[in-house]
Amino acid sequence: MFGKSLRLLLIFSLLFFLVSSCANLQTNTDFYGPIMQDVSLGQYDSAVKKIEKARKDKIYLEKDRVLYYLDKGALLHYQGQFAASNEALDRADRGMEELFTKSIGRTAASFMLNDNVIDYYGEIYENIYVNIFKALNYVSLGDLNAAYVEIKRINEKLVVLDDKYGKMVKELNKSAENKISIEKKALRFYDDALAHYLSYLIFLADNEADDARISYNKISEAFQSQPDVYTFVMPGFLDSFQENPGNKLRVLAFVGNAPRKQAVGAKITTYENLITVTDLGNFLPDHQMIFPGVKEGWHFKFAFPSMKARGTSISQVRVKADGNYLGELQQLEDISKVAINTFETKKNIIYFKTLARTVTKGILAVEAKARLKKEMKTNDLMGALLDAAVDAGVDATENPDLRTSRMFPHASLIGEFSLEPGTYHIEIEFYNANGMIVQKKDYPGFRVENKLNLIEAVSLN
Repeated sequence: MFGKSLRLLLIFSLLFFLVSSCANLQTNTDFYGPIMQDVSLGQYDSAVKKIEKARKDKIYLEKDRVLYYLDKGALLHYQGQFAASNEALDRADRGMEELFTKSIGRTAASFMLNDNVIDYYGEIYENIYVNIFKALNYVSLGDLNAAYVEIKRINEKLVVLDDKYGKMVKELNKSAENKISIEKKALRFYDDALAHYLSYLIFLADNEADDARISYNKISEAFQSQPDVYTFVMPGFLDSFQENPGNKLRVLAFVGNAPRKQAVGAKITTYENLITVTDLGNFLPDHQMIFPGVKEGWHFKFAFPSMKARGTSISQVRVKADGNYLGELQQLEDISKVAINTFETKKNIIYFKTLARTVTKGILAVEAKARLKKEMKTNDLMGALLDAAVDAGVDATENPDLRTSRMFPHASLIGEFSLEPGTYHIEIEFYNANGMIVQKKDYPGFRVENKLNLIEAVSLN
C-alpha cells in the first residue's frame, strides 16, 4: 500500500510541477495595463520606459522578441524618435521574416506543442504596418526614397506570406500526428489604401506625376476590390487626381487601439472514428469530422485565438490653422478590419492544428489513465484523483496564444487643406461622440510650401 501511495504522490507531484511551471505556456498580458494608460494619455516616454523594464524583468522572453521590438518601435515613432523607431522596427521586420521561415520547417516537429512556447513571428497586419511606420519615419527624416522602398515591400510581402502559409498547411498535412486534412484559407487582402496614399504623396513630392497617378488610382481600386475591409466611403477629396495640387497641408491621424486576441472555447464529443465540434462562437458552425482512432464517449475541450476590434472613442478630428477652422479628417483605413481579415488565414490553421492536437493528447491521456489505474489497482477515490491530475496536466499545456502588439492604432484618417505658402500654428483636435475634446495636438511654426507638408497626429483612445 505504501508503494502505491508513494507512486501516486510522485505522479501528483510531477503533474503539480507541470501545472505550476506553465508560465511559459500562457500569454502574459497583465503588464500592459499601466503601459496602455500612458499611451492613452500620450505619455510615450513613460510607456517606453515601462516596455524596457518589462524586457529587463523577462516579461518579454526571448521567444517574444519580435513582439518587444514591435511595441517599442511603434512607441518610439509616436514619441518622435524616428531613427530609433526604425532601428527597433527593422529588428522586428527581420525577426518576423526569419522566424516565420523557420517555423515552416519546424511545423511537423512542433505539431504537439502549445503555440505559446514557439517564437512569435508576428501577424500579417503587423507585417504590413511595420513597413508603413518605417516609411513614415523616413518621411519625417527627409528620406523619401527609403520611404518608398518600405511602401513597395508591402504588396511583395502579401504575396510571399500567402505562399508561406500555403507551405505551412502542406507541412501540417504531412505530419504523422495530424489525422485531419487542413484546407488552406487564401489571403484575401492584397491592396492597402494607406500604403498607396503614402506612395502617391511621395511621388507628388518628387514631381513624378505619372507614378503619382498610378498610386492614386490604386487607392480607389483597393476600396472597390475589397469591400469587406473598406466598408466606408473613400475620402471625398480623393475623387479626382490633381497633377499639380498646389500648396496643401496634409494631415494623417491615427486613432484608437489595435485589435486584440481573445480565447474562443469549443467542445469535442467523440464517436467511433468521428468527432463532433460544438460551441465555436462565430468562427464556424458546429460540425463533424472523421478522426481515425477515436472511440465513442470521450469529451474534450479546447480554445483557440480570435482577433477582436477594440475600436476608438474618437468620433471626429478637426484641423485649425492660426485659429481658423480648416475642416475634418476622413477615414482612409480601418486597421482593425485589415488585422481581422488577414488573421483568418492563420486562424484557420491554428484552429485545425489545435483541434487535432487536443484530440491526440486526449486519446493519449485516456490511455495513460487506464494504464495507470490498472497497474496501480486504484480504488474509486484514488482513480478519480488520478484522472483529475492527468486532465489538469493536459489542460495546462493547452492555452491559446494571445500574443499580438497592442501599440498599433485602430484606424487612420486623412485630410488635405489648401493654404497659401507661409508659417502657421496648426492645431489638431480629437473629439469624442459627446463633442468633448479628448486630446489636442499643437504644431507651432509649421511651414507650408511646395512640398509634402505632412503632419502626423496620434490619439490612441
